[in-house]
Amino acid sequence: MEWRLPDPMLAKAVEDLPTGPLAYEAKWDGFRAIVSRSPAGSVEIRSRQGTLLNPGFPEIATAAGDLPAVILDGEIVIWHGGRLAFERLLRRLNRRPASVEAEVRSSPAHFVAFDLLRIDGPKGEVARLPYRDRRARLEALFAEQQLQPPWMLCPMTLDRDEALSWMRE
Repeated sequence: MEWRLPDPMLAKAVEDLPTGPLAYEAKWDGFRAIVSRSPAGSVEIRSRQGTLLNPGFPEIATAAGDLPAVILDGEIVIWHGGRLAFERLLRRLNRRPASVEAEVRSSPAHFVAFDLLRIDGPKGEVARLPYRDRRARLEALFAEQQLQPPWMLCPMTLDRDEALSWMRE
């Protein structure tokens, strides 16, 4: 059975950081993407518009082949010179494989996962679960699989003051 990729939830601009019983996550300067490894083993990286991103980010596509059957929501980022480099992401689009490989060598991409939408198994459909349950399963996936770069777990806090400090940084 092939999985249908869900549409990603989109962020909403607000005047001030909301209060209440909320989880806060860092904002990334990258490409929003959904990574899927199907039960049959096929891997897709799709933009929020549905564009296939595998050719531009082969290191992530290759690494996803080692995951269990899963659908992750997150952001593709590139670190270069100690900062996030959005312009380096743009260099990956619509390029010949040799050009992309040169970019991979000089500035590898990372996938910052902030949500788990599905995982293979009897309780695999997690998209409708509360955030705290999805987050716990995402953290468990990172621990069980001992995920290392290009995978990154998005920092999360329940502390509004800590989230405000992230915004100032």
